[in-house]
Amino acid sequence: MLIALNLLYLIPGVVGGTQTYATSLIRELALQDHDNEYVVFVNEDSADLDVTPAGNFRKVVCPFIAVRRSVRYSWEQLVLPMQLNRLKPNVVHSLGYVAPLASRTPQVVTVHDLNFLGHRGRHSALGRRAFGFFVRRSVHKADHVIAVSEFSRGEIVRHLGVPASKVSVVHCAGRDPSEYEASAHAPPSAIVRDVAKPYILSFSALSAHKNIPGLLAAFALIRERVPHSLVLVGHLPDKVHSVRSEIVNASAERVHFTGYLPDSDVVALMRGASLFAYPSLYEGFGLLALDAQNAGVPVACSSGSSLPEVAGDGALMFDPTSVEDMARALETCLMDMGLRASLVMAGYANASRFSWKRTACETLAVYRSVIS
Repeated sequence: MLIALNLLYLIPGVVGGTQTYATSLIRELALQDHDNEYVVFVNEDSADLDVTPAGNFRKVVCPFIAVRRSVRYSWEQLVLPMQLNRLKPNVVHSLGYVAPLASRTPQVVTVHDLNFLGHRGRHSALGRRAFGFFVRRSVHKADHVIAVSEFSRGEIVRHLGVPASKVSVVHCAGRDPSEYEASAHAPPSAIVRDVAKPYILSFSALSAHKNIPGLLAAFALIRERVPHSLVLVGHLPDKVHSVRSEIVNASAERVHFTGYLPDSDVVALMRGASLFAYPSLYEGFGLLALDAQNAGVPVACSSGSSLPEVAGDGALMFDPTSVEDMARALETCLMDMGLRASLVMAGYANASRFSWKRTACETLAVYRSVIS
């Protein structure tokens, strides 16, 4: 079987969890599948990304920059179908929402969430409409759709009108605990050394659904009663002006914003955190909850969207729309030693339900079903 993987959407360091999904899935497919051949299509931004981890993988670099989304769509819809026609794969899997609509090859598309329907991100209203246009047509064009959670499956069926029988849930997984063990023996970077302990860790992003204003407001309610600082890792949502001003105003109130960090620093900061806070209003899966659980860090987590499904019993849930409820959860997780210990143990147990090996095997099963 010749399998084409469409990663034309992938911009390293920008697309977040969908990059983790793509690279982790490819790495595990290489370990589990030695019989099939893979061709991975990437853009120039991703040319140096390791997507050929075994001899049965090869990479095709398409000469365009994906940050120009109109150029990416043009290539994906006009040129990629011709490339696939010459290659003649048995199946093409588009890992990031949008498939080449003109291709006659059997198709699988992964839709991680429908965030574009209700939350502003780094794209304009026109950009969101264009993205929605392609996602809707992709799920109807595809022979099968992969959702990363039961929550996302329900969203796809309900909002996009896709038959439930056409959508399979293939869960993702967190980082392997061995990554945190290895990090314990590595010298910390200057950024990691400069973070004052103890601290609560959370992640910012370019979209408002990460609920950073809510987290800042909740931390403001408890900061006089706890010794912890709040560390925010990731891109500052520069199109959400209220978030920018609140972060600037909070800088003197034990809030440390690191910006985007390399993977090694993220692992080190997660391992050293007293608490991981996940205040998101909407997540298609919630990889970071599993990352924290595998690191042995207590998790205080939003009760919205897919997060109860993913975090399970290994997190203390709160209403992400209530600053007071979030503040109570944060303070309880920091001060109740018995609860902290139980969350760590329950977190390990919950995270063990998920593995990238299972993700790869279930994805291969989808490929086989489409071809047969």
